[in-house]
Amino acid sequence: MSDGAAPAAIPGLDDAGIEETRHLLDLLDLIAAERLRLHGGDEQGAVMRLLLRQMIGGDDSGMPLLRLARLAGRPRETLRRKLGPLLNRGYLVQDTAGRYHCGAAYFADSASARQRILDALRQFMPPASAD
Repeated sequence: MSDGAAPAAIPGLDDAGIEETRHLLDLLDLIAAERLRLHGGDEQGAVMRLLLRQMIGGDDSGMPLLRLARLAGRPRETLRRKLGPLLNRGYLVQDTAGRYHCGAAYFADSASARQRILDALRQFMPPASAD
């Protein structure tokens, strides 16, 4: 709290639980900020997640716009318009066959975002016991 007042009583949370909740909210804020910085809106985030899941599954062939639109649940032309900023930033690239792929700039920027989130998560987790 900015005014230095004690937190209000929250049913089911003691002082330690309130502090843990603060840390969790900070982590969620960081994740939301990184997601917004990397993806912009929901459509862009959905496309990047679809392409990353495809790659993690061993398929780096990319996806055509129509398939991305169907999987993201968005109209094709809306999605095409929404992907422009990702293409301009190099986060998304389109091959000669018209298939979309994650670009090198996305991997560089998402690696630093992932590290910031993991660092914040480590602060939230209790230290491992040394048995």
